[in-house]
Amino acid sequence: MSCILFNNDDKILFQGDSITDAGRRDTAGKDGLGSGYVAIIRGLLAERHPNLKLNLINRGISGDRTEELLMRWNKDTLDIKPAWLSIMIGVNDVWRKRQESNGQKHIPLPLYKQNYVNLIEQARAAGIVHLVLISPTTIDDDPDSDLNKLLGEYDEAVQELAQHHAAIHVPARERMWRAIRELPEVQWTLDGCHPTIAGHALIADAWLEAVGAI
Repeated sequence: MSCILFNNDDKILFQGDSITDAGRRDTAGKDGLGSGYVAIIRGLLAERHPNLKLNLINRGISGDRTEELLMRWNKDTLDIKPAWLSIMIGVNDVWRKRQESNGQKHIPLPLYKQNYVNLIEQARAAGIVHLVLISPTTIDDDPDSDLNKLLGEYDEAVQELAQHHAAIHVPARERMWRAIRELPEVQWTLDGCHPTIAGHALIADAWLEAVGAI
């Protein structure tokens, strides 16, 4: 099978919070990809395109908001010089509205957008050609909770940013809520926010479909 978007030896960097992190720092002595959607993407790409040699890198850090991403953007993104950059961020920007943690406060939507624009513009200026933006998925089990409704607005912002900056958009939130509605017998999240292996597989599938690698 061909995978025309990727070239041999491409670096594909994944950035984000705990959903991307998925324990990757506990597996640093191995592949450092964690046990979530990034690892699943790697496995599926290797199985479907065995002759394509790709370097997948995970730099997600649990608890991060867009603010923390900006603070470590040079070291953990720009200095790596990836050909592909995938970003999934926003849950903690919203979650801190309900409960602050370690001095972190809620990131209002206008500031979230500006932070995200800064991340994107710095990446483009550094020569990163391929950009993938994954919508944040869920916070609570209740789709009508205050934070889930607010997160929907952040999802819309990610879609707009992807369109404006010629990035690939991954509709992970839409896919997750559809799965929760249509297959309630499957446990898609552990706590309304962090995906189970089924939830991570769903995100991985949505990512691969969006980039045309299925």
